[in-house]
Amino acid sequence: DDLGDLGDLGDDAGLDDLDLPVEDEEPKEEEDFEPPPQQGVTRLQMLEYMTGRDWWASAQYRLFFTVALWMLFASLAINRSGVTTAYSIKTGLTNYIEQMIAHPRVSGVNLRTPGESSMSCRCGCRHIGGFPDETCQDDGQTEAFHFYGKLPEDLAAGIIGANGGLYPEGSQDMRPLTWEKISTPQEVLIWLEHGLLPDIWGTVAGKVIRRPGLVLNRNLVIGGVRARQTRADLNASHCHLRYGLEEWYTISCRGDETDTETFGPAATGNLTELMAIPEGSRAAFTPSRTAPAGSGIFDALFDVERPLADALETATYIRRHDWLTLSTQTLELQALMVNAECANFAVLSIELKFDFDGKLHKDMHVRVIDAARSAEASRSSLPEILWVVLIAELVCEELWQIFWLIRAGEIKKYFRDFWNIVDWTSVLVGMSLAVYTFWIGSQVELLSQTVSAFPVSPLSSDVVAEDYQDQWSTAIDDALYIYDLTIYRQLCLFWYASIVTVRFLKAFFGQAKLALLQLTLTEGFWDVLHFLIMFLVLFNNFAVGGKILFGTESIDWSTYPNAVSTSVLILMGSPKFDQLYAIAPVSATLWYWMFLVIMVFLMMNLLIVIISEYFYQTRRNTGDTKGILSDIKLSWKDFLWRLDWRRDKFSEGEYKECFMSNPYADLIEGLMENAEVDDEMEKAADSSVLGFRLKRKQQEDLSIEEQTPETNPGVALVTSLELRKIGCDALTAEHLLEESQLFTQSEKESAQGSQLTQVREFVGLLKKSKEMLDHHCSQLEDGIIEDQEELEECLERLRDSMENAFDGFHDLGETGVDSLAPPALGQGGEMKQRLPATMANTMRTDAMLRSTGFGEGPPAIGY
Repeated sequence: DDLGDLGDLGDDAGLDDLDLPVEDEEPKEEEDFEPPPQQGVTRLQMLEYMTGRDWWASAQYRLFFTVALWMLFASLAINRSGVTTAYSIKTGLTNYIEQMIAHPRVSGVNLRTPGESSMSCRCGCRHIGGFPDETCQDDGQTEAFHFYGKLPEDLAAGIIGANGGLYPEGSQDMRPLTWEKISTPQEVLIWLEHGLLPDIWGTVAGKVIRRPGLVLNRNLVIGGVRARQTRADLNASHCHLRYGLEEWYTISCRGDETDTETFGPAATGNLTELMAIPEGSRAAFTPSRTAPAGSGIFDALFDVERPLADALETATYIRRHDWLTLSTQTLELQALMVNAECANFAVLSIELKFDFDGKLHKDMHVRVIDAARSAEASRSSLPEILWVVLIAELVCEELWQIFWLIRAGEIKKYFRDFWNIVDWTSVLVGMSLAVYTFWIGSQVELLSQTVSAFPVSPLSSDVVAEDYQDQWSTAIDDALYIYDLTIYRQLCLFWYASIVTVRFLKAFFGQAKLALLQLTLTEGFWDVLHFLIMFLVLFNNFAVGGKILFGTESIDWSTYPNAVSTSVLILMGSPKFDQLYAIAPVSATLWYWMFLVIMVFLMMNLLIVIISEYFYQTRRNTGDTKGILSDIKLSWKDFLWRLDWRRDKFSEGEYKECFMSNPYADLIEGLMENAEVDDEMEKAADSSVLGFRLKRKQQEDLSIEEQTPETNPGVALVTSLELRKIGCDALTAEHLLEESQLFTQSEKESAQGSQLTQVREFVGLLKKSKEMLDHHCSQLEDGIIEDQEELEECLERLRDSMENAFDGFHDLGETGVDSLAPPALGQGGEMKQRLPATMANTMRTDAMLRSTGFGEGPPAIGY
């Protein structure tokens, strides 16, 4: 019976407890660790959609308001400034004056005195016996010679008197003188005497053909014509020569100081000669009575309300007594006119400048100002009223914004906003412009009243000539002063139009496509500014070089402004290389090709590269942007939905919400609070329609791994319940979720091919692979531990079985075996003899296993 314990050595009952793999058993499927993709819209994406729609809603109002303000102002500026009328008057008068012909036959006044007139003469020459008694003596020794020449003044006057006052034929001839042919000071006075004055007086060859002072049948001269010259001090000390040349150059030069001394016949001091000067000519040689003292201005005045003979007497006298001398710097022929049909004043100003080059520089200007209109002819004031209403609305809007910011304690935020400064600038400049325009109108009214008090032809005897001339001469100065004010007003109109145009940029920040372009220019501003510094330095070098090389031969390069203008034309593709080559072939070739390579090929392309690079970077950062037509379509769709929403509210009896509330009210603030948006992102949301998107993508790009709701609450999905808790109703919540999903769909499509998305997908794959590897290693470790535990149990049972067997063998060795049968094969005492050695080996094996820790627990397994 004791031998029954040996059965534990050979049976394999313990093997059934081992979980060994079976060949027929199918392997278990691997678990899928890929997290399910998120479906829906995150809080940040919803905020981007909401801020974008809010920006576009405010941009629509700003855009329509700015368009109305700009168009109304442009209409006022064009219609009220009278630019078209002024151009027509200027063109008509200029062409008319340029076509005037000056000739004695036009004026009916002799060009020359008897002593200055050439006439046919003859003299006698005697062969012998001295001079003949008479030139016509016929004694056979005297010969008469006929010639064409000048006689002494008294003799010539006697001949003309004997001829009934008729000058010999051809003695008064001259070539017809027109505006283009005037080239000397003497010709200027001849053109004035025999062309301009007779024409303005409406007289041809002594015959009056129209009302005196009426030009082109519409423009009536007020007072008369004023010839005003400025004189400079003439002295040899004003010549800018070295000491040796000053003594050699004996001609006097004009200086910077004015000449205020009486000159000509009026400066003789001889009372007889002074009395011989015609009354209208005496004032021409003395300083002007209406000009500032010490200005060096001398006036010759021609009253249009007096006969032409008086004006021609003065004109003839100043011409024959050298009114224009070497001291004369400039001469202006001026006349104030009024056109009743278009209600405009016009100052005709013919300017002639006697420069150091000896050439007569001519110019003609017609300065037109709006006259005071009658009540019947005044235009409607409706545009002005509408413009004032828009300005008042803008002021109310800004004050309302200030009020709410003061209540919120954020008034500093208002003054830090550049666009608020633009709004107040447009308001203040507009109001100042209105006051300035009103003041100009009052000045025109005063001028009109002054002109209306002038006497008309025929002048009564109690009209003092000097006082009358001073009145209409002052009226000319007043009209020129008003014109200068008008020019400043036009400049202010331009700047105000520019300020209003800047408001368009504020509205453009509410449309994604337009905001993208503005951000490009804003981001690249400093690079473009530094480029302009380099560009202007190089461009100025070429302009100055061109002036130096070609200025002496070409008018296009004679002055610095002309040189700059010509360089700009060449830069824009209008070369004048043939003209430059004709002046200096080698220098022109070098200058032209250096300018072409540096300025055109290098600098202009560098500017294109700078702008293109910034546009590419901005476009890549912002992603896809919708055009203005898409925004208009979405706005119309949202408008229809709002109508349905309000209709539902009205049908439910919620009239206040129907007419007063906004379905999206407080949603942006609530979402920002839930998303824990920082101050920088709030400022970005207030900067432009793309500001929040750029900031969101910037924060996302800071991490190579996708953010989770645990690390960033902004990436948590928005639910309808969350929107309803913030403050909107269920219908609005579902509508926003639907529209925002459509809005973010394009972003998801465009983000699939981005480099950051590819990197994030690669990192995600790495993370998934690591998780799968961790999982497999954990399974292997758990399996090894389980197998180790089962193996230890099996060995423990084996050890117990062996100990029992050894105990049985020990007992058998002591008691022996009682049997009559012969010993079996192999059991003749050999096993009993080897039993002690076997037991010793078993005990050493057990001790070795325990020393290695195999029996204490599973070993640590790592990878």
